[in-house]
Amino acid sequence: FRSFAEGLSPLAIAKQLNQAAIPGPEGRPWLDTTIRGHATRGTGILRNELYIGRMVWNRMRYLKDPATGKRVSRMNPKEEWSTMEVPSLRIVDQELWDQVQGRLANIRDASGANKPDRPKFWEKRRAKHLLTNKVFCACCGHVLSAFGGDYLACGPARRRGTCSNRTSLKRARLESAVIEALRHNLMDPEAVGAFVTEFTAEWNRLAAESNANRVQEQNRLNVIQRKLDK
Repeated sequence: FRSFAEGLSPLAIAKQLNQAAIPGPEGRPWLDTTIRGHATRGTGILRNELYIGRMVWNRMRYLKDPATGKRVSRMNPKEEWSTMEVPSLRIVDQELWDQVQGRLANIRDASGANKPDRPKFWEKRRAKHLLTNKVFCACCGHVLSAFGGDYLACGPARRRGTCSNRTSLKRARLESAVIEALRHNLMDPEAVGAFVTEFTAEWNRLAAESNANRVQEQNRLNVIQRKLDK
């Protein structure tokens, strides 16, 4: 709370905690979102009212998405929330809390998050590209993430400070290099021969497996038929 009130960003705070080997919630590395949370839902360290001795219930409800079967959360109307003051739980004084909430509000206003015509996050979702989820950090092995729209970089290095690889790659340049390499190397006679050999072996394996399954199912069918004939 003090670090944020003094001007540090949630990202900088998360990196400091990770570099100090202080475990985050559930033992995971700290992220900037763990610190700042979600303004509407009141999540995150800096927005958690429990630190000022206030308990809030029924803020959320949980449903199962019929399409995916996954559990999803939905906000309840504010008038349905239940709140109770528990002064003995307060560990952040009111002045510091107000400073932090004021800075969070200023950052949110400056970002335009409160504008009614602001595009929703799903309208800004990045498109998939040729190498999406196919390029990995040479240091930590994490999939490279998009930064600045046109670059790929290591997320743990940029967002958590848990990797030392700060190198970024121009997406278009990397894609061109990969396509050029495929154009020159893919039809190499040795590569084609290896592909044909592997393809034939896999095709034969699948055919043998299919035949074995067919024989097994036919035997089961014969057993059932004999039982029905008795």
